Amino acid sequence: MTWLPNLLTLSRIVMLLPVMGLLAETDSADYRWAFALFLAAGLTDLVDGWAARRLNCVSNVGAFLDPLADKIMSNVLLVFLACRYPAWIPLWMVLLLLAREFAVQGFRSMAPCLGVMIRTERLSKLKTLFQLIAAGAVIAGLGWESLSTIAAPVALTSLILALASGYISMTTIFIRNADLWSRRPLDMESR
Repeated sequence: MTWLPNLLTLSRIVMLLPVMGLLAETDSADYRWAFALFLAAGLTDLVDGWAARRLNCVSNVGAFLDPLADKIMSNVLLVFLACRYPAWIPLWMVLLLLAREFAVQGFRSMAPCLGVMIRTERLSKLKTLFQLIAAGAVIAGLGWESLSTIAAPVALTSLILALASGYISMTTIFIRNADLWSRRPLDMESR
């Protein structure tokens, strides 16, 4: 059973493909199925970490895959929605979120070469949550026309909150770790 948490994490990435395929259609029933798959993928995010701790099988693979699956799910889905449904998701907001993602990830990838591990900020986790709420609101609004008047402002507000929490967390990470720019890299093993 030690493989279960990683399988759940991988399923989150795999479920994204049919979600986007269903969203490329024009029938509200397809959007409803997309929403159901989206919720199932979100549920795996809750269950995989719990299962890893419960089964005592926390692994390096899981520690790598879980945040990767979160980034793929939130960012790829928002890019897709912004390109397919620009009235719902402004592309410029998504591009600002992606720019922040690249900046933070680049900085984080430099840190281990300097002997430092940068923890994920709570605001960074909130950013991902707001991104997923925005995506979920759009999908729900597409699937149920009666929800569209509520879903559109929820999506926009969630994107604004994602940008705010994302850029505040990025600034915090950069300020707390400003000394990394002056450190000398560790000698690395070649393989």
